[in-house]
Amino acid sequence: MMVVFDPEVQRRIMVCVTPQKSCERLIKRGAARAREVDGQFVVIYVNKKQALNRELKEHKILLELFELAKNLGGTVSILSGEEVYDTLADFSKNNKITHIIVGKSLRSAFEIQKSGEVINPLINAVEKNGITVEVVD
Repeated sequence: MMVVFDPEVQRRIMVCVTPQKSCERLIKRGAARAREVDGQFVVIYVNKKQALNRELKEHKILLELFELAKNLGGTVSILSGEEVYDTLADFSKNNKITHIIVGKSLRSAFEIQKSGEVINPLINAVEKNGITVEVVD
């Protein structure tokens, strides 16, 4: 599902979430940033194909995050793709995103090596398009 922004809106913020309660801070940051720049924000979750069967607890957290985003005036989109950073980069280009908010990874070095890193490849993929990536602790 692709989000359609108001064509008049120049500032478009994309907030990237995972099914973790701590992502609430990212959504609040995105909503605040959108208000500051008179823009719109969208919350994005990328569902990797091998992760289709999430636990019920993770589904519940995602639903809560999506509800928070909507309550703060944002929209929500669930994308599907093998490589998370490619999927996010494509979405940002297609939707003329100006600012991306991501959370600093809480995964161990082993998990990052096994599953791959997302933030640095995403930054490399979008910086040529003039998109700012904000990494939140």
